[in-house]
Amino acid sequence: MKFEFKPSDYNLSFREYLKYLNITSPVITLYLKTITAPTLILAFSLITYILSEDYRYLPYLIPFIIIFSALLLLLFLLIIKLRRKKAIKNTKLLCDIESTFYFTIEDGYLIRENEFTFLKTKLSEVKSIKLLKHGLILSIENAKLSPFIPKAALPIALEEFLSLLINENSSLIVLDEFKRLKKKSKRLYAILVFTILLSFVASFFIGKYNFKRYPLIPNSDLIKQNDNTYLYENEDIGISLNFPSNWENKFGIEEKPDRINVYYLANGKQSHDTTLLFSIRGLGAIFDNLTLNVIKTEGMYIFIGPTKIDLKNGLKEYIELYNDIEKIKIKENEYYHI
Repeated sequence: MKFEFKPSDYNLSFREYLKYLNITSPVITLYLKTITAPTLILAFSLITYILSEDYRYLPYLIPFIIIFSALLLLLFLLIIKLRRKKAIKNTKLLCDIESTFYFTIEDGYLIRENEFTFLKTKLSEVKSIKLLKHGLILSIENAKLSPFIPKAALPIALEEFLSLLINENSSLIVLDEFKRLKKKSKRLYAILVFTILLSFVASFFIGKYNFKRYPLIPNSDLIKQNDNTYLYENEDIGISLNFPSNWENKFGIEEKPDRINVYYLANGKQSHDTTLLFSIRGLGAIFDNLTLNVIKTEGMYIFIGPTKIDLKNGLKEYIELYNDIEKIKIKENEYYHI
């Protein structure tokens, strides 16, 4: 059996061959094994960090991200398709792609030659045949060369060609590298997709529950008066306050040695929207007037509130409570130490 081919005439097959040599080289294999895990961890951490900042919008972002990813994938496949059609240019590294390869199989020998190399080996020394999608690679014992043959260049059907070699070498192993690499790629893509989905879920819960929590006294711990207001008494500072009835389940009180902080609670519980309503401090208290301003002065105390707020939920309700601060009066308890 004799046949010949020129690699440049089988552009798709030759590209696949070069890609296979690249990804199966020991250096690249080691590199991929060492870089895959850190890359997945980095991708998980980065996506989680970015999306957790705006976790509320995540349900709306997911369809957009899916569509955007699909468009990127289509663009990537289009670039690959166009690149495959482009002819491989000759370089010093691939100096023989324009030369003609001559194959001869007879009398138990395989001969491969072109103007640069010559190989003659017994068929019994062919250890394995690696099948790619568009070609095959012969692995020969004690030989530096691994001849590549495009499937389309074979003068007979692939099955018949394999049978011919197996008849001459019963120990010959046929490896379907295309299927193996395809399964490996699918497994890697599945891990990547799982990592991205996991990062979406993690970012939602991290974003939802990762907020500053204050040691607040809820209104349920206060004394409810006959007029449905809530009485709060502070023994350390020596004052008491009556909170309006419409503030029920909307605020919490933080006690400090020198002040009282009252926070707005959206939906009656602490969250990202927990925001300072006002703080009661002594008349001579020092505070940052860039972030806090005086709401009113009452006796020896001042009511201080934030100069600006960043609320995504409950802004209208917050403003309603803020406007009620003028109604809250301080009562100094003489039997408490001031």
